[in-house]
Amino acid sequence: MWRELTGTDVLGVLNEPEKLAYERVAAAGTQDVMLDVLTTVVNQCRGYIGDNKANKLAAGVTLPERTHLSALHLIRVELLTRLDLEVSDARAKAAANALRFFERVSDGRVQIEQPEGATDDSGVSQQIEGSAPKQRLFTRDTQRGL
Repeated sequence: MWRELTGTDVLGVLNEPEKLAYERVAAAGTQDVMLDVLTTVVNQCRGYIGDNKANKLAAGVTLPERTHLSALHLIRVELLTRLDLEVSDARAKAAANALRFFERVSDGRVQIEQPEGATDDSGVSQQIEGSAPKQRLFTRDTQRGL
């Protein structure tokens, strides 16, 4: 099943000090950091999924369930970076593993569930039609004697 990740999903992968830091920034209300990070990272993940021609993307800013944990690990590191918090080695390693997971999805080595219902074809490997090669007007043979 494809669905949008939520702020609650993200808060579920944060520890208490990370949650408190986020809540401080959210209370200031100057910027919706959670929405910015969610949208950016989910679109990045969708790009990896769409890079494999065998995959279809569900409509909206959604991801298949199999990719949620990996996406949340990427979101967590991006959120901590935006909050100007130190990213632990364990968090950085989880994000690196998540990125490798999405690279494997892109290469077709990891299968994901295909969406049911409406799909978004706007970002999936677009085909560009080329034109026929142009005939050369000037060649060595036609320019002899000049």
